[in-house]
Amino acid sequence: MRGSHVRVTSGGVAVLEEKLLGRLVACHSDWEGTLAELAETSGPGFLFRPGRKVAAAKNLVSSWPARHRPHAGLPPLSARRLRSTWIVGRLSEGISPEAVASAAGMASPAGLAGYHHWVPPLPRAEVIRLLRGCRS
Repeated sequence: MRGSHVRVTSGGVAVLEEKLLGRLVACHSDWEGTLAELAETSGPGFLFRPGRKVAAAKNLVSSWPARHRPHAGLPPLSARRLRSTWIVGRLSEGISPEAVASAAGMASPAGLAGYHHWVPPLPRAEVIRLLRGCRS
């Protein structure tokens, strides 16, 4: 992804280029300001590991955690665990499995089955609200 692949909507939502990815990916509200700034400063340059010369180097994503070691006592970063954390976080927020699977690049929400073990149950009041048909 390059800075020019990020579009910031009039409402301030940072959205990644749908045509390039083949799916809709909107940045989480906690990070959209940071992504919008990075996109603006990067322009046509790469967002991830700026300065690299090739678009898709072998092991591009998995090599980043290997180069960035956390402080003593913290577990090492893993691209797989980072993705899993993102998926479980979105499911925990009550985002539909269809939307999460699509944004994660999965063909169907069936691929999320292994993640549901880590998703905490919804509070009782939220379950009642959802079962009543109230989305917001």
